[in-house]
Amino acid sequence: MKRGLIITCLIGLMAGLAVQAQETNAPPPPPTNAPAWGGGRNRPMMENILGPRILDELALTADQKTKYDALEKDFKSEVAKAREANQGDMRKMREEMRKLHRSYIDKVRAFLTDAQKGQLDQAMERARSMRGGRGGPGGPPPQAPPPPAGE
Repeated sequence: MKRGLIITCLIGLMAGLAVQAQETNAPPPPPTNAPAWGGGRNRPMMENILGPRILDELALTADQKTKYDALEKDFKSEVAKAREANQGDMRKMREEMRKLHRSYIDKVRAFLTDAQKGQLDQAMERARSMRGGRGGPGGPPPQAPPPPAGE
């Protein structure tokens, strides 16, 4: 009888420890499809032609969405090829990704309306200024004030 009670207590203790071990706040492992150099994290523009917010702002028509999806598929395969070809050279890979991204943005622009092109330009400028694009943190350098009209 005592032996059965001890075994039952041990089983209960082990079950409690197993539940507690599963509830730890350990960070999740990195995704298996993330590149070894870490460039896939927090870089949605390098994984997609346009981010989800920009796509929502553009409100693409069904025809435009079909064209965009085809470009997106091609873009992802080209990104994978570029990563494979430039695994050891971060600088070369970054430059290749920039060129690739610019070329696909131009392809997207080809089927956008003028209003959508303006929205795209504004969204990309916002994104550039948020990440400290041209001119360092906060956007481009400030412009000098114009000279007074009387002089």
